[in-house]
Amino acid sequence: MSGVVLRGFGWRHGGRRAWAVRGVDLRVESGERVLLLGASGAGKSTLLAALAGLLPEDSGEQEGTVEIDGLDPRKARERVGVVFQDPETQLVMARSGDDVAFGLENRGVPAEEIWPRVDEALRRVGFPYHRDRPTAALSGGEQQRLALAGTLALRPGLLLLDEPTANLDPTGAALIRRAVADALDPDTTLILVEHRVAEALPLVDRVVVLEPGGGVRADGPPEAVFAAHGDALAAAGVWVPGHTVPPRHATTP
Repeated sequence: MSGVVLRGFGWRHGGRRAWAVRGVDLRVESGERVLLLGASGAGKSTLLAALAGLLPEDSGEQEGTVEIDGLDPRKARERVGVVFQDPETQLVMARSGDDVAFGLENRGVPAEEIWPRVDEALRRVGFPYHRDRPTAALSGGEQQRLALAGTLALRPGLLLLDEPTANLDPTGAALIRRAVADALDPDTTLILVEHRVAEALPLVDRVVVLEPGGGVRADGPPEAVFAAHGDALAAAGVWVPGHTVPPRHATTP
């Protein structure tokens, strides 16, 4: 179980004048399932990278604090699992089972526990092949399920998903969402960034909307957030169920 607390959190990448994200006050309790929304540039991916402990101190400037179970995320990485958009960047081994085992071996999991945990993780995500299946022979959706299995095998208390279906067709995306729904333990905390908002809602019980330029714009149950802010969010370019995002026309210099 992993809870998240951010107090006035902000991050500016080295060499940049603008803050990627700023002024975020947020608490996520253990076991909550959160959909993180915001217009392009609101800092969603940067916030997930901070929670994953992937923002080195010497790579930018931080304001405020971010904690996972009271720890700096850089010291809590074993409690956190993350799956990104492109599964190919996350697969490191030639055989599927070896790829899932890779993280367990790095964590020093006893040898006799590794393969049972690999097989359990593959089963939980509905991986359709034996562990000897070459990773190069997998479709994009199958690669993403394998990446998810590798993360779940580590049994993280906090699972971060950064647009895991962005590069998949609708069928592959549906399989990933089903795998997430079926594989999550009840006490696992989930923070999800996803542009297919309507399809992602069955996975979550809370929506948090980041405001470009700083802070949290809205926070609450999905129905309440969309009822109160749906039109404004759609106007800002956020895909909201039942609302049409206005087209953006190119401007001539």
